[in-house]
Amino acid sequence: MTNFVILKTGDKLCPNCGSLPRTRRLFSMLENQVTDKKILHFSPSKSLSNRLSKISSVTYESSDYMGEFVADKNYNIEAINIGDNSYDVIICYHILEHIQQDVKAMEELYRVLKPEGMCYIQTPFKMGEIYEDDTILTPAARLKYFGQEDHLRIYSVEGLTLRLRKAGFKVEVRSFTEDDNHFNGFNPSETVIVAVKET
Repeated sequence: MTNFVILKTGDKLCPNCGSLPRTRRLFSMLENQVTDKKILHFSPSKSLSNRLSKISSVTYESSDYMGEFVADKNYNIEAINIGDNSYDVIICYHILEHIQQDVKAMEELYRVLKPEGMCYIQTPFKMGEIYEDDTILTPAARLKYFGQEDHLRIYSVEGLTLRLRKAGFKVEVRSFTEDDNHFNGFNPSETVIVAVKET
């Protein structure tokens, strides 16, 4: 695919499935890892949801708490209404920056993952430390300081990694620095955090 639609952000939108670069990158990471797995996908992008749900060996469930995305469940990520050790893979892309009690959410992600289960996480990232301020309450102020009207913080890779480790995860940071696959239109600079529930 080379005829991408270039968005104002510079992202390359697929005109066929509507996928963004981060979605295509994630699928490339997942496609050989999800055979016979049970997946939970928070606030699912339509393009990725469609592809994963069509894999016959995968048990795919999606969740959206606010009703903004088409999904099977409406789990509150701060209190997920399902038993321990329920999922092999969790997709938590651009979720945690919206969550008031993000540490509680990370603990819940750990709880519902099966041993050796993997949680794929991405948020906007900055250098240095996590920036959050509970006094920043209005949409306009959040847009100014956090980059989006409904964001509650900006993570750093190091800060998010530390919080995930405190929740019990083993954390692997996967950084991509070159776009060596023009066919897929990946972003030239991207970070994905893979959090593993060790036995």
